[in-house]
Amino acid sequence: MTTGNSVMQPYGIIAKLVEDCYMEENVDKKIRILNKINSILPKSCCINIPPLITNDYIDTALYKIEENVRKIIINHQMAN
Repeated sequence: MTTGNSVMQPYGIIAKLVEDCYMEENVDKKIRILNKINSILPKSCCINIPPLITNDYIDTALYKIEENVRKIIINHQMAN
C-alpha cells in the first residue's frame, strides 16, 4: 500500500534540488543539477534541455518545473 507521503517524497527531493540549483553560482554545476532534476521528474514534466544552456534558460526551466510539479501535487491532493 502506498501512502500519500511516499508518493509525494520525490517531489520534496525535486523541490530541494530546484532550490539548490537556484542558489548555485557555477553554471556547470547548475546544469548538472538541472539534468538530475530532469532525470527524476515524471515524463510528463520533463523538459527538453538544449545543448547550449544559459543561466537565464536554467532559471526559466526551473520555473517551468516548479509549475508542473505544483500542478501534479494539487491534482494528487484533490484525488485523495
